[in-house]
Amino acid sequence: VAQGGGAIVNTSSFAFLGDYGGTGYPAGKGAVNGLTLAIPAELKDQRVRANVVCPGARTRLSTGPDYERHIADLNRRGLLDEVSMRGALDAAPPEYVAPTYAYLVSDLAKHVTGQIFIAAGGYVGRFDRPTPSIVAYRDHHDTPPWTVEEIAAAVRAERARCIAACRKVAGSSSPWSAAVEACIAEIQKGGGR
Repeated sequence: VAQGGGAIVNTSSFAFLGDYGGTGYPAGKGAVNGLTLAIPAELKDQRVRANVVCPGARTRLSTGPDYERHIADLNRRGLLDEVSMRGALDAAPPEYVAPTYAYLVSDLAKHVTGQIFIAAGGYVGRFDRPTPSIVAYRDHHDTPPWTVEEIAAAVRAERARCIAACRKVAGSSSPWSAAVEACIAEIQKGGGR
């Protein structure tokens, strides 16, 4: 702040999604992400920007038989899909992640702030900022509170609408049809984020 601005790049993990890593590790990484998203809101006037990188790189912690068994077990339990499992078992070296950090602290990224990036091997991506989707709405001034049964019915109806929309795409000649079918199956078994 005293220097008239700056760039902060924190490190997180895909584990913030809660799919693996126990409970403490994902909670800690979620906190890193929350802090990183709050910094630009609080320090925007001081020209401080902040972003976070979830690296996918081979380190001493992500190699060896114990790690491989752990990843295979997460896949077996349905917590890692095949693509994620292969990526975890065949991660690129850290040199593939470093350019993302260098970009985010450079002037080339002077307008990039409050973002969660992924850097894993030949892949650079960004998580969309979470936004709520409305399951149901009623004006609290004119109606009583929701009942548990009404909330359950609204969630079921939203799920059915989602499946119907996915089926419409899956029935097309889209190259994404197989992925959409997998998504439908995930929603039907109660998963799907």
